[in-house]
Amino acid sequence: MSAIKDGGYTVTLKGKEYRLLFTLNALDEIQTKFGGYDKLDEVFNQSNPDWVKDTKWLLTMLINEGLLEEDENAQLFTEQQIGRLIHIGNLAEVQRAIYASFAAGTAGDGEDSGDTEKEGSKEAGETAAVQES
Repeated sequence: MSAIKDGGYTVTLKGKEYRLLFTLNALDEIQTKFGGYDKLDEVFNQSNPDWVKDTKWLLTMLINEGLLEEDENAQLFTEQQIGRLIHIGNLAEVQRAIYASFAAGTAGDGEDSGDTEKEGSKEAGETAAVQES
C-alpha cells in the first residue's frame, strides 16, 4: 500500500513503511543518469536491459532522500538492501510509488511563500515562462 505523506510518498515493503522523497538532489541525479525524469517510461520498459537495476537504484535514492530530509546523519540504505525488499510480486507497486513520488515532488508543497507579487508583474510573467518551459 502507498500513500502521500509529509511532502513525499510512502510505500510499504515487507510490512515497513518507507518514505520516498523527490528533491532537487534527486532530479539532478536522475538527469545525470537517465537524461531527465521524463525518461522513466524508458527506464521501466522491460526492453531496457537495466530496468531491474535502474528500478532498484531509483527506489534506493528516493528512500535515502526521505531519510536525509528527516536526519542529515541518517543511516542510508544500499541498493543491495533495498533489492531484498523488492520482488516480482511488489515490483509494479514499487514503480507506481516511484511515479507518485515524482508527481508529489513536482506538485510543490502547497505552501504560500508569502510573496505579494501581482499577477501582471514582470516577476510573475518570468515565473510563468520558466514553469512552462
